[in-house]
Amino acid sequence: MGKTLLVAALSLVFAGLGHLAIGLPRGLWYAVPSGILLYLHVSGQWEFADVAFIALGIFSAFDAFSFAHRGYGIV
Repeated sequence: MGKTLLVAALSLVFAGLGHLAIGLPRGLWYAVPSGILLYLHVSGQWEFADVAFIALGIFSAFDAFSFAHRGYGIV
């Protein structure tokens, strides 16, 4: 149970980190948009980038938790 919570927590910090921590390259599909959203938020170019960043992190956390716990994701 500790591994599953760790990968979920990593994905909450930055989407895709949990997937990459357990060796899944699909984490890049979450990390790249997350990095772009973080850049858009910090630079102030998109007002709702922070909301999208958090939503992507939550979705990524559920998916990484599912992979670590069951062996397959929610997508």
